[in-house]
Amino acid sequence: MLLGCQTLNTTPIEVNISQEVTFSGKGAGAGIALMSAMGPSGLAIGVAIDIGIGKKIQSTINYQNLESRFASLIIQHNTLQLQNKKIQLLKINKLKFQSVSGEKDPTVVIIDGSITFINGEIHVFENTKTENNISLPLENLKTKNHVTDELIISTLNDYLSKI
Repeated sequence: MLLGCQTLNTTPIEVNISQEVTFSGKGAGAGIALMSAMGPSGLAIGVAIDIGIGKKIQSTINYQNLESRFASLIIQHNTLQLQNKKIQLLKINKLKFQSVSGEKDPTVVIIDGSITFINGEIHVFENTKTENNISLPLENLKTKNHVTDELIISTLNDYLSKI
């Protein structure tokens, strides 16, 4: 039995997550409306609103938790894949939070990153189809730590299930 455990092939996994977070929402739209009344400074105010919201969301993200959970997702994914489609490296370049239409300011996360498979193939991705993405109320993302992490993990898991 011990010999059987020794012969298992394990794929070394690496997860890199950039701490770059952006938010795109109603601030930009408000900036355009403010621009007509205040000039260029109105547009700057609208952009500043979105930057502030992005920083609030970023403060709720637990990057160590994400790296650990992403590694677990990849291990799960790799157990079901053929040898050459096993993931060796997951790199997240940017997390983009975006408001979508609906009640309670639903917000989705767009993950910009790349996957390197064990055979050296690199797959660059960005899940930009926001209408099918999992969304959560913006207020929850700004104030509840675990909620933001769960949205990011669910979105990545959904994406991994499609490759």
